[in-house]
Amino acid sequence: MVNPELHMLHDTDGLPVCNVSFDLSADQIASAAHVVEDVRLERHRHQALSTDDVLALRELTGLSDELHGLAEQHAHASLLLTLARFTALHDALGDWIHAADERGWMREEDREHYTRADALLDPMAQLRADALQAVLGQSAPHTPGA
Repeated sequence: MVNPELHMLHDTDGLPVCNVSFDLSADQIASAAHVVEDVRLERHRHQALSTDDVLALRELTGLSDELHGLAEQHAHASLLLTLARFTALHDALGDWIHAADERGWMREEDREHYTRADALLDPMAQLRADALQAVLGQSAPHTPGA
């Protein structure tokens, strides 16, 4: 992950909104797509879904679709994600890594994805912390033109 940036905006009510952007290599995108899809399937495997589960499934499905679309291009890409979608990505990577560590074994096809996903965790954690701090630091409504 290179070129991380925060993009601060304000919604129509003047509340701060943060988007994050960063660049990933083609291999990193492919690994992120693989991990998010695995987490999406595993996390929502049970039959009864609450409203929160449905919303989380929707977010992961959108993220998975976006990453798979980029992975099909086999090229490096710049991603621009809302803070919520970025958080979902970071959480999925962390959950997948943690589950693999807990299991103590891994499928052969997951080994490269594991290495790439693990390398993304710390830089993403820092970007996430910076983004949250930026939003919380600007919690006062913004008046356009002021």
